[in-house]
Amino acid sequence: MLEKECFCKELGVIPRDVIQGIPKDLPTFASMANFYAAKQFISYFAKARTVYNTHSPFLYALTQKVLEDDRHFYAFDELEALRQKMLNVETQMEFVDFGAGSRDLGKKTTRKIKEVAATSLISPLKAKWMFRLVDFLKPDTILEIGTSLGLSALYMQAAARNAQVVTLEGNPDSARVAQKNFSIFPYARNIKVEIGRFEDTLEPALQQLRKADFIFMDGNHRKTPTLAYFEQMRPFLSEKSVIILDDIYWSEGMTEAWNLLRNDAQVSLSVDLFHFGILFFRKENREKEHHVLAPSKWKPWVRAW
Repeated sequence: MLEKECFCKELGVIPRDVIQGIPKDLPTFASMANFYAAKQFISYFAKARTVYNTHSPFLYALTQKVLEDDRHFYAFDELEALRQKMLNVETQMEFVDFGAGSRDLGKKTTRKIKEVAATSLISPLKAKWMFRLVDFLKPDTILEIGTSLGLSALYMQAAARNAQVVTLEGNPDSARVAQKNFSIFPYARNIKVEIGRFEDTLEPALQQLRKADFIFMDGNHRKTPTLAYFEQMRPFLSEKSVIILDDIYWSEGMTEAWNLLRNDAQVSLSVDLFHFGILFFRKENREKEHHVLAPSKWKPWVRAW
């Protein structure tokens, strides 16, 4: 039995050839931010359903378009080439961190661009999910809290080239690097970067956009500021609005913030993808729903059985 099969308490007997076929993009413990995240991933993975277990038309379409779509877009190549370029830049940049900071780097006054790129940029997997989510939802306005070096904003703008994009960054040098990166791509030259503390720049940015179709929150991985930003956004939210909360298992505080927000009375549908959580405000969902989802290739035995 040991040569052909593997036993898992939650899942029963899994054929060994299925185990060997699990994809490389499945998160490993070594890739987790910390022990807390690794522990939470075990719980997430046991609960996660795939496209084969989704029944509502909207959720099925979202899962198909975001998690199951394996098409490769030209934008992926050019943006990943930019990532590789930044991973080799030795230039030092001044850094003032108003958020939770990088777990690897701490709160330094100077960092090399390649260090910021290695620890702060959106991962390739999350970037592609974000691209596909934007492409699926087709927002007219996009607001990002936490620009970093601009890669996530580029992925979102590449997916919705006519959308108005505003991104907020607390660190001036990071914003300057991001603006330089935006200038490389014709479709991204109208991305607007607002520099300053998020509590100061968020409301003016919302007023500038007038409506909040798609919001990516990736700038302050702490519970209290995250909840405060949501309250600032509330007057600008509509049935079409979607909020993506990054790194919901970064820390216990971030998980608490995620749970509070997904249970907010205004939220009608929430989706846990482990890497980030998605909040919907759709009136079509008359009863509040919460779903934990994963790509089917992460759990191939669901299809095999």
